[in-house]
Amino acid sequence: MNRYWQALRNESAGERDVSSLVTAGPVEGAPLSWLLRQWTRRVAYPWQVRGQVKEGVLHVLDHSFADLLACVGAQVKTVVTVHDLIPLTDPADLTPAQRTRFQKTVAWVARADKVVCVSQHTRGEVQRLLGVAEEKLHVLPNGTSELAMPDDGMTRRLAALPPFIFSVGGTRPRKNLGMLVPLARHLAEQGQRVCIVRAGASLEASLAAAIRQHGELVELGLVNDAELAAAYASAALTFVPSLQEGFGLPVLEAMQAGCPVVYSLATSLPEVAGDAGLGFDPEDAGAATAQCLRVLKDAETRNQCIAAGRARAAGFTWRAHWLGLRQIYQELQHA
Repeated sequence: MNRYWQALRNESAGERDVSSLVTAGPVEGAPLSWLLRQWTRRVAYPWQVRGQVKEGVLHVLDHSFADLLACVGAQVKTVVTVHDLIPLTDPADLTPAQRTRFQKTVAWVARADKVVCVSQHTRGEVQRLLGVAEEKLHVLPNGTSELAMPDDGMTRRLAALPPFIFSVGGTRPRKNLGMLVPLARHLAEQGQRVCIVRAGASLEASLAAAIRQHGELVELGLVNDAELAAAYASAALTFVPSLQEGFGLPVLEAMQAGCPVVYSLATSLPEVAGDAGLGFDPEDAGAATAQCLRVLKDAETRNQCIAAGRARAAGFTWRAHWLGLRQIYQELQHA
């Protein structure tokens, strides 16, 4: 969420009637200690809202802080951005207590005067799971930030590899990374040299071992923005097999970098990728393999994906997102 805040802070710079209650900091930083997180979340933020927000519009940028709406008076108009409600449908590794706490927090979303959703899929989930009135809902897709310059060291490291399939992000079950095993097997069976590069949390040892039975697996671990840009720029394609996403930023990041995308036809991903990527049923490894092979073996398909992807990514801007927010703020102030 810090990246979202940073993007909106950049777009609103110089506007005198807009201010942030959060002080400037790095987009990605070391995680805070549990005690400091709790102090910030339960004491500092509520105190700031109560003390500093007496009128105008309060925008809560992250639905998991929606309970801050309890800290404002009736004269303050409120907006909440909802990125996804996946913990309600796929709690994964959340404890029952954590899920209950999340449910109580996001229940406050319905109290907001306006609710911003980052995709049509998320909009539908907000309406279905939280019962938010339709007239409160607005869809404003996320934008793409300018990519960092690719890291030279990472570029050289990846240049030593054969054409590789890039996978980035978390390892929760909804990411459907088990698909990498049959994908690697099918590619090998069809005579395609298999090389998969992963950025993010390490795969479980058994999953990594299963992939390596059919080809090469390189795990980069956590990477910075420049290293990530190098991976997108070097990859033959980016593979996104998720079962659930609230938006799907890696799809746009890859397209922006000129990397073809093969993605699952699930939740928000089709509306983000449009016709610029190659989609597949997330339960059909054969279909996923066929789409990957189209990019790996057909230069025309690859070039079409690159051109269409860049055009698609260019249509998602933080400027458009910010102008949409500005219009919502103005409507609330004049209501």
